[in-house]
Amino acid sequence: MSDALSFLEREVSATLAEYAHGLRLAFPEGVSGGPTDFLVTDSRARIEIQLEPGPDRVIALMRLPTLTARLRFTGGTQEERKAMLKRMDLAMRRGGG
Repeated sequence: MSDALSFLEREVSATLAEYAHGLRLAFPEGVSGGPTDFLVTDSRARIEIQLEPGPDRVIALMRLPTLTARLRFTGGTQEERKAMLKRMDLAMRRGGG
């Protein structure tokens, strides 16, 4: 089995607007498209992202939006792809505790 990073699917708790905002924080000059389809570029690495809204997750009286994010890496080395994913994850991290 290969450990190549080429496709990733995640469920995230965010609205479409929140996800787009996080992408633009991570890659201010590298995001195009929206609101459900994005192309993100950083040097030679590229990610095509498709978002699909899911049902709200309900905990007591709290409702959390969900999205399925499908990421397809179409350029860059494995190291560049991993660095890009790490940068994106850091920009979308929320405080809490």
